[in-house]
Amino acid sequence: MAIVPKYFTHYTNMDSELPFHIKVNRLVDGFESHRHDYLEFSYVIEGHGSESINGIKHPMQPGTFTLVMPYQFHEIHSEPDSPLKLFNCNFGIHLYSPSEPMPGIDWHSAEARIPSYIQVNDPEEQCRFQTILEELQSEYMGTEPWRHSLIKSKLTEVLIRFDRLRMNMQLNSNLQERADVHYKMKHKESVWKVIQYIHTHYREDVTLSGLAERFGFSIPYLSEMFKRDVGQNFVTLVHDVRIRQACALLISTEMSVLDIALETGYGSYNTFARIFRENKGMTPASFRKSNARQRQDC
Repeated sequence: MAIVPKYFTHYTNMDSELPFHIKVNRLVDGFESHRHDYLEFSYVIEGHGSESINGIKHPMQPGTFTLVMPYQFHEIHSEPDSPLKLFNCNFGIHLYSPSEPMPGIDWHSAEARIPSYIQVNDPEEQCRFQTILEELQSEYMGTEPWRHSLIKSKLTEVLIRFDRLRMNMQLNSNLQERADVHYKMKHKESVWKVIQYIHTHYREDVTLSGLAERFGFSIPYLSEMFKRDVGQNFVTLVHDVRIRQACALLISTEMSVLDIALETGYGSYNTFARIFRENKGMTPASFRKSNARQRQDC
């Protein structure tokens, strides 16, 4: 009987002005198979083990940097006599605006042409990665002015370094092997364009029929792709994206609940309040009161 990966929908600080979290974890046994709708990267400091992403396994050792895309299934196994110690970072798709390219991420091809990890072997480059990540964690834990801006700047530097090394790795890889991977992932990459569109156009009247027409799918086929590749139906995904944005606005701004409803794509307060309560178990006003305001950037 197949084991169904767990679906994680939240991480620390995701419902805030800065959808970002970083910490150092020590994995004695590893981490069970799971997926999530946000981005995640890890960088191994100590220990040995392995990671599987969508069924493709790679070793983990000091210097291994892995970028996991939203909705990918992945799990980590740690060697008993050499447990993994690694930086782990979660951040939202919407941390970068649609007009602002996210280094290392090609939404139109997703994982079709690019590997999910690199092995940093050069001691000097390993030192650079660890130093940047330590600074990134220090900023995240601090309260200094311009904290959010500096965190995003350092995150961008990490992703750029990762992408540069990955591109070099691609140039040295077997061209036929890359072509085979691209062929196998041709179907998978199609749904990525739709997912990215939803995450950047959730304020609009996004419909399944409209997406099917825009991206050249039949409505039944696109609906099935969501269930199979994302693990959610279309309506649930759209509501999740909208409510997540609403939570951030409730915490980090003084916008009225009605304005937030309209800003996140809901045509009426009643619809927004009903969906919010179903998703969060409380009203938008109660959610705002229960969360301390987190506007710390100047």
